[in-house]
Amino acid sequence: MSMHPDLPDTLVHFTGRPRGQRDVPPDFARGTAEERMVSILHSGVLRGAPDFWATAPVVCFSEVTETARRVMLRDGVGGRGPYEPWGVVLDRAQLISAGARPVLYLSKEEMDQTRTLPTRLRNRRVRYDPGFSDWLHEREWRLCFEPEQTPELAITPQLVVGVIVGRQGWMPAPRQMGVADAALEAKALLQTARAQIEELKAAAVDLPGSVQRLSVSGGTSRTKFAGAADRLARWYWDGEDLVPDGVFDIWEQQMRGLPYDGMGSGIEVSLKVDFTPGGGGR
Repeated sequence: MSMHPDLPDTLVHFTGRPRGQRDVPPDFARGTAEERMVSILHSGVLRGAPDFWATAPVVCFSEVTETARRVMLRDGVGGRGPYEPWGVVLDRAQLISAGARPVLYLSKEEMDQTRTLPTRLRNRRVRYDPGFSDWLHEREWRLCFEPEQTPELAITPQLVVGVIVGRQGWMPAPRQMGVADAALEAKALLQTARAQIEELKAAAVDLPGSVQRLSVSGGTSRTKFAGAADRLARWYWDGEDLVPDGVFDIWEQQMRGLPYDGMGSGIEVSLKVDFTPGGGGR
């Protein structure tokens, strides 16, 4: 917990910052701020991409206080208007453990002088020239990746405190997978099942008894829900304040959707093994 009144315990990854004409999101983040939020909660990760002055992927966060968040959402700062009320709220200590750090605000001359820094450090630099390039209001942090790394930060209950949404009671809509995607998921499930059975067979050799029956089965539906959001706290923006709005109950959403989600088009995977464990010893 931060002991300084101006250092919040959480940071925000906004999906709807106001953009200029040349500020184009990466291909995986096209669409509205709400659509980007749905994509994040379905994938279960925050994905990085090269940003301003960065030559390798980064994930960006804002260290603004709760008061500043209200100003950014209501009035905006920096002359581009308000931010859209969609964002992921993350625990400060967990982000630090993951490697996130504040950016380095440097002048043009300093940017030129630091071009040869190691990649991660170089990509934490942001140009700061008052009246021309001024992003101090974002109080930006970055998680920087090497070019060969997979630029993803997994959404976990320890890392993500909650989600800011634009409407009371908002839920991430389910998605329909194509047959090919469902088949790939079923294949992965089968591979996991086989690995689990091999582990159980190895453990069962030391157990007494003559016959052990091991089975693993599972199914995958073409309707997918945003499981990464389950039980995360939710706040909605009412135009003036961020209002607590309970938690995401993805399990309840899934139960309500079962009669209508086309479960008949799902794929069932099953694997069973019968064996004798060798008389209880090796």
